[in-house]
Amino acid sequence: MFVDLLLLTACSPGDPQAMQSTAQALGTRLAATVTADQSASKAKDSLQEAQATATQLASSFISTQTAQNDLSLEAQRATDDAFASFRGELLLYGVDPERGRPGWIHPTLQLELEEYHSYEFANQFMGTIAQDFVLSADITWNTEYGGSGCGFVFRSDGNKAAPNQYMLVAARAANGHVIFTVMADGEVVGGQDLYAYGVDRAFDYHNGAVNRLALVARGYRFNIYTNGTKIGEVDPDAPLPQPRFPSPPPPPANLNDPQAVALYTKATAQYNLAVQKIKADYNARLKAARQANKAFEQGFVAFLAVSESGHTNCQFDRSWLWLMESER
Repeated sequence: MFVDLLLLTACSPGDPQAMQSTAQALGTRLAATVTADQSASKAKDSLQEAQATATQLASSFISTQTAQNDLSLEAQRATDDAFASFRGELLLYGVDPERGRPGWIHPTLQLELEEYHSYEFANQFMGTIAQDFVLSADITWNTEYGGSGCGFVFRSDGNKAAPNQYMLVAARAANGHVIFTVMADGEVVGGQDLYAYGVDRAFDYHNGAVNRLALVARGYRFNIYTNGTKIGEVDPDAPLPQPRFPSPPPPPANLNDPQAVALYTKATAQYNLAVQKIKADYNARLKAARQANKAFEQGFVAFLAVSESGHTNCQFDRSWLWLMESER
């Protein structure tokens, strides 16, 4: 597990160094939240059990990338008709609406958390397996802490104890970030941070705001959009970023003051221990990342809420999944 020893600091959109520092700190906090001890987590076991059950069933009806969901043929046709209003959005993302089919259109969904380091997944259509796809939703958030966020989990294998999956979370911290995370056997082994605010001029990080988050997954190229603006592309095999270290304690103004020197000596020792732990954790994570399989070809998708602490509310509206014809 990453150790969160860095505090998020306010930074202006025009300060690249501050952006980088804040993004790395935010990624650390998110990783600490989602890899918290399972006894403290409030993730819904019932959903993961449904995923595991669907995994067993999936092999019987998946011969290619296309996955049959649990809709009847009549319902599928109704979904096709209802999807007509979203086809223009596919073109915005560079996706041919003639090469693929709707996976589902999801009704309004709300995920609400109160506990420290808690998270929750949900999806009404758990029978759908996605390989190459587009996933898009309007997200309305109200979070007590900026490190909490809302987003998606995708290509999950449904393993309850040690999942293999990707996660994409938008958070309000530092005026708006989108964090991509790779989990292999239940451990965070990779990830990237994207700065939304300033790239997407329509992005609103305030509580109560609505932002549209979209993910286009082709093979292992994942393009991320907010409010129709591409904010970046992520690679699950990208190397882990270098760790950020806290600033060392300043020396005392008066070196002849024994009390001040004693406090400085104690603070320096604590600082050195903190740095050693950060390095040890990073080296362990780096070793795990090098050994882990981070290539997940297909899997389940779900909506996700992550709470750093306090109240977190994520509402998903106008949400849909499009299954593309595989280009591989």
